[in-house]
Amino acid sequence: MLDGRYKIGRRIGLGGTGVVFEATTRDGGTVAVKTLRPCFVEHPDLGRRLRREGEVAQRVHHPGIIQVFDSGTLHDGSPYIVMPLMMGESLNRLLLRSTELPMEMVAALASRVAAILHAAHCAGYVHRDVKPEHVLLDKSPTGDLVVHLLDFGVCSSANAPPAERNREKGKVFGTPSYVSPEQAAGENDIDGRADLFSLGVLMFEALSGRLPFSGSTVSKLLVRIIREDAPRVSELLPHVNPVADDVVARLLARDPEDRFPSARALARALAPHVGDRKLVERRIAAMLNVSSRAADTAPTVRRPAAAVA
Repeated sequence: MLDGRYKIGRRIGLGGTGVVFEATTRDGGTVAVKTLRPCFVEHPDLGRRLRREGEVAQRVHHPGIIQVFDSGTLHDGSPYIVMPLMMGESLNRLLLRSTELPMEMVAALASRVAAILHAAHCAGYVHRDVKPEHVLLDKSPTGDLVVHLLDFGVCSSANAPPAERNREKGKVFGTPSYVSPEQAAGENDIDGRADLFSLGVLMFEALSGRLPFSGSTVSKLLVRIIREDAPRVSELLPHVNPVADDVVARLLARDPEDRFPSARALARALAPHVGDRKLVERRIAAMLNVSSRAADTAPTVRRPAAAVA
């Protein structure tokens, strides 16, 4: 029992630093409890980041961000947060089954994620780890698509204390294949346009089945992201809509000034490519492999990159 309120059950998620368990409340309800992996319990910055997930849930009001309705401290001093037990399937798992999605579906998904990011950015947060594994998809009882953006555990905050920002200088936060050039370079002063680059990688991958960059080591991969222009989707899919190709290329610009100025601007640019949004989203929802079990967001399985190092 955790704090006399939650009976801990099976493990349902394991990330780089966190672990998530299914738990039962005293009234018989089910929730998810997230805490640090045992090897990180004495890491103060990781504890602060887990608490920040709760902070984001309280301060960013958007249905695409999962609520955190309780939090506390374990006997070892590390924090935990309590969230709803989510059902559904990650975009990563969908892409493993359907390697390439049509542009209207990719545009619909990206615009939903962009709306969530816009709310977070307006509140002063940059996610820093946007990738298919962190996009959770579900189907409502009426067949509508439900989209959540998970794991704000490595997000940056405009209100972070100076000492924390100083400790982060020169460090790379996020998943290497999806980070922006400024993240890859360890820059400290990034903004929401870094998330837009990551969303561009996600779109590139969903459209082509490939990642735009690869490297034989993480260091070589990061150097390529910093120094090289991303390939265009049209190099792999000649039939792709030229305007849509330009949208992805703009997201993947190395210079943040050359990207869309905001997630809202991106959503507006994507709108013409969605078509009948309700119909497209219902088609996506019908593709999902969902059940009564808790969502399983397995680690991303790397696909071949567009250009091999």
